[in-house]
Amino acid sequence: MRAIFVTLAVWLAAAGVARGDGAVVTLLNDATFEPTVRQAIAEARQEVVVALFLFKADGPPANRARQMMELLGETTARGVRVRVILETASEGDDDVVRANHHTAKRLRDAGVEVAFDDPQRRYHGKFVVVDGRTVFLGSHNWTDSALRYNREVSVRIDDPSLAHQLLDYAAALAAGDTRRGVPR
Repeated sequence: MRAIFVTLAVWLAAAGVARGDGAVVTLLNDATFEPTVRQAIAEARQEVVVALFLFKADGPPANRARQMMELLGETTARGVRVRVILETASEGDDDVVRANHHTAKRLRDAGVEVAFDDPQRRYHGKFVVVDGRTVFLGSHNWTDSALRYNREVSVRIDDPSLAHQLLDYAAALAAGDTRRGVPR
């Protein structure tokens, strides 16, 4: 799986240069992801959209996913629209679904808009779009272990066109229709 993300990162970097459209791609491996995405969210002026397979924000104040959840609440409090789309399932009560629903309640309590994907299909992606321009895409779930200990790889892509495609996809996810918003 990680090989796929590394290949994706290399391809995106090459595509940005080859297209000549000014897209800037930065590889964010392991612990470089969190501070970079945290800074982008903290500097957001209009909108932050987050779509995750797993957002497990329980635990003590030092839990990094909890800190990200709190940052999203603070971002909403300063007038930025924050939307989060999470995985759910129609059957079973697995750990992912429980963690996501628990985090969703806490996010909603902080004023963050939360939606769940179609419960009939498993959503496994992880991305963030900030202000319709900056995209974070990769393997990082928002759990303390993924943000602190795991070997993960993601990319930051500054490209409004890609950002808007992902915003369309996020809207389709939140509406439960993963066929919409997918570029043809």
